[in-house]
Amino acid sequence: MEDKWRHWIAKCLTKGHSDAYIEQYLLTKGLPKEEVITELASAKSHPYIKGASEVYQRDVGGAPSPFQGSSDDMFYLDKALNNQAWVLSSYEKLARLDPDFGKIQRINAPPLSTFVSRYISANRPVIIQGAMENWIPKKKWSFDYFRAVHADAIVGIQDGRDTDPDYEKNQKFLRSEVRFDAFLDRLEATASSNDFYMTAGNMGSHRDALYSLFEDAESVDIRGEYFDFPAQGSLWIGPKGTITPLHFDMINNFFCQIIGRKRIRLVPSWSLPWVYNEYHVYSEVDVKNVDFGSFPEFAKATVYDFVIEPGEVLFIPLGWWHHLESLDHSVSLTRKNLKVSSKDAYGDGFVRESRLFKPRSSESIPSE
Repeated sequence: MEDKWRHWIAKCLTKGHSDAYIEQYLLTKGLPKEEVITELASAKSHPYIKGASEVYQRDVGGAPSPFQGSSDDMFYLDKALNNQAWVLSSYEKLARLDPDFGKIQRINAPPLSTFVSRYISANRPVIIQGAMENWIPKKKWSFDYFRAVHADAIVGIQDGRDTDPDYEKNQKFLRSEVRFDAFLDRLEATASSNDFYMTAGNMGSHRDALYSLFEDAESVDIRGEYFDFPAQGSLWIGPKGTITPLHFDMINNFFCQIIGRKRIRLVPSWSLPWVYNEYHVYSEVDVKNVDFGSFPEFAKATVYDFVIEPGEVLFIPLGWWHHLESLDHSVSLTRKNLKVSSKDAYGDGFVRESRLFKPRSSESIPSE
């Protein structure tokens, strides 16, 4: 059994899901029944799982799982999933009323308040043009410049990605440390490859090692009003052919293409029932070469397919699935610390207030 399913079993047991729920779900995923029963028994007897379950039940006040110890486990599961799928498919139908649905717009950056109402609040992707003419990275960055300022820096990269079909999920096992100039030499000597890539997974060390580049990027903003400072974001450098598989982010993301082009495939956030999200934020679907025999539900999803050019900023809304493929040797920045946050939304505050709401007495209501 793959570790991702052992991980899933552990989470289910910790939360108190029943054996019947776990077995039935894994059987629907094509796992052999004997293997499921064996792995489940092994997990249930493991002291780590027992301890985690006790802590979970204690800390959540012993709240029962909706799927715990009931003969109707699968009934309630199916009902919940069907309701979810119905709501999300309805969003898809409503979105298709827009004649521009499925097309990515290119705009000049509006004021932040306008951008929030038209794109962030609407959970709608868009490409911003003309925003980085004065950015230091756009004016100065090149591979020769990188060598000049940080040739001897030690950087972390993913290496050996071709050996692991789940390279993105297992990126921590593919980490390698190299000199920055050696990485750049290898990149420029490579016509096309997905085997090595400098990605966001190593940003902690890169901020120290490549401090000049992050200083260059520190002032990156749109109209001087979109982002908070100090800047937050990541740096991506790789050869033509690098791929980031289909996944979603838990933040609103501004993807800034500095050097080279990328082919982007976006899938709306409400397509969750059809993207086969079995582990964390990742889809099981290879959206570049979809196997509809194995993933038939993906046919219901809409895929935006376009190319982002150097100098363009792609807004990827929270929850939107995205797959990225470098068409040239590429350098990209991301920005995520927008000046407005969903945590500041009126709706979130209203929900908190409503949970504690106590009706006012008639005496406290002012008369007209």
